[in-house]
Amino acid sequence: MSERTVAAVLWRLTFIAVLPLGGCYHTARNVSDALDANLISRSIDSSGEARYAVPATPIVPNASLKLTPNVSLSLENMLIGAAIYYFVDPLSPNWEGEMRRLAGDTYSIALRSKRFRSTGGDGEAGRVFKRNAEQIMRESGYARYDILSYSEGIESDTLGAVRFAEGMIRISRK
Repeated sequence: MSERTVAAVLWRLTFIAVLPLGGCYHTARNVSDALDANLISRSIDSSGEARYAVPATPIVPNASLKLTPNVSLSLENMLIGAAIYYFVDPLSPNWEGEMRRLAGDTYSIALRSKRFRSTGGDGEAGRVFKRNAEQIMRESGYARYDILSYSEGIESDTLGAVRFAEGMIRISRK
């Protein structure tokens, strides 16, 4: 896993962990402080026993954005949409690759797909591999390339499976 990928995963996990706790912090020393700050609501039931509910107010306020006289979006729906967009990120490329020169005319190509793809992506690893091989060939000024090895598959991670493809090519002037 590349350093950039690890950093992106750690940042997203931090975002997941912190988002639900965003409005929860308060320095209440005891129950009466929490009642005064409106963090805990207290009610008396029919038997005279006190019942406490935490939190008394929701973490996400009941707010909405009015788009037209008849259509509005709640803040809750906007936050959910932003989170989904952040993780799926439809504008990012489906594959990220790493190309390394192993010897004078031999290159290694390693590709990994996005974890959450909005549009399939099955069967495109071979085409992406060939596009990268052709790019190396053109940029180096060579006429052809030979695929020395190629494999593709699925790696299972904690948060789901990721498709991969890797192989080696040799470029030549003939």
